[in-house]
Amino acid sequence: MTRSLITADAVIDGTGAAAVRPGRVLMDGERIVAVGRSVEPTDEVARADFPGATILPGLIDCHVHLMDAGLPDATVQDRDPVALRVLRLAEHARATLRAGVTTVRDVGGRDHLEFGFRRAARDGLVRAPRLVLAGKIVSITTAGAASWSGMYRQANGVWDIVKAVREQVAAGADLIKVMATGSVLSPGHERPGAAQLTPDELRAAVDTAHRLGRRVAAHAHGIAGIRRAVEAGVDTIEHGTHLHEDVGVARIMAARGIHLVPTLKALAGIATPPGPGIPEDIIAKARGRRDDRDTTFRLALAEGVPIAMGTDAATPFNVHGRNAEELTIMVELGMTALAAIAAATSVAARATGRDDVGVIAAGRLADLVVWQGDPGRDVGLLQQPPLAVFLGGARVA
Repeated sequence: MTRSLITADAVIDGTGAAAVRPGRVLMDGERIVAVGRSVEPTDEVARADFPGATILPGLIDCHVHLMDAGLPDATVQDRDPVALRVLRLAEHARATLRAGVTTVRDVGGRDHLEFGFRRAARDGLVRAPRLVLAGKIVSITTAGAASWSGMYRQANGVWDIVKAVREQVAAGADLIKVMATGSVLSPGHERPGAAQLTPDELRAAVDTAHRLGRRVAAHAHGIAGIRRAVEAGVDTIEHGTHLHEDVGVARIMAARGIHLVPTLKALAGIATPPGPGIPEDIIAKARGRRDDRDTTFRLALAEGVPIAMGTDAATPFNVHGRNAEELTIMVELGMTALAAIAAATSVAARATGRDDVGVIAAGRLADLVVWQGDPGRDVGLLQQPPLAVFLGGARVA
């Protein structure tokens, strides 16, 4: 028997539409067959009923680093044996999946170990969300590379950038990530507001990636780097902290469908850390950008920039499995609960370039999560452990 029926008080389909009540989803193997309040199969099916609960699409986190643990100082694990590092990766993936996140976009692994892990997941050796992998981050020579050993591919000049992009694709990358500006977590003398890759280098990266069928995510805090990345044709802006300084750029993003992945939670954990260990100069860089973060989010929301959920899980005190905290911050900054859920489902699917996940609809992959209560009214409920997680129709939690 491959057909199964899940029933609950409601279904939120991920498009931003109001919940359907009662909620019924029929699956056949890994695909959804039908969804609605009156779905009733004529043949014998396996049934699972969840009274008082809501069925949602599996959440999608567009910005994680599964190899890292959310420590105040990530470098302390750099010399650990490879086997230990991969086992930690597996545990982070497991925690993420159990939290109801069924797809992640990993935008910076370590030494390409994540590609082997993805093969293990496909072979059924481990359980993990669907993995959309960037490989190494393409960057100019930078202090950040020393802080995150094995995560960067430093390149200088157009042809070196082209080579770096091709290397990631050859290794198995699904997308390319570039550093358009400096980073908050790099040593103090690296400025997040400063543009890094030149316009020509960015265009070379984007053109090469797009010719090879890969989307491009641009790490960008400062407005000069954001502007260059948008002009170069990237697909997503990661962080986008100072976007509010140029509403014209925001309007171009809205018109072109360039997604903002704001990673609100990450900056909060660095600016006001719950424990010791983060250098004071890095904390100061984050604190100086809290108001910018909030202003940019509200501007993007007002201008119709598509906003996709991304947590930057693995930054200090930002641990895997607590991804849904990002949605609560989105609502605090003005999103409705249903829009925040869409940011983590249908909008996030578009940001990753996938049309088979993110929405509960016939023909889509049956990545489904059941939570107690009504997250469409209180998105904070998604921070609780789900009642059930289905990945491709198979119950995995």
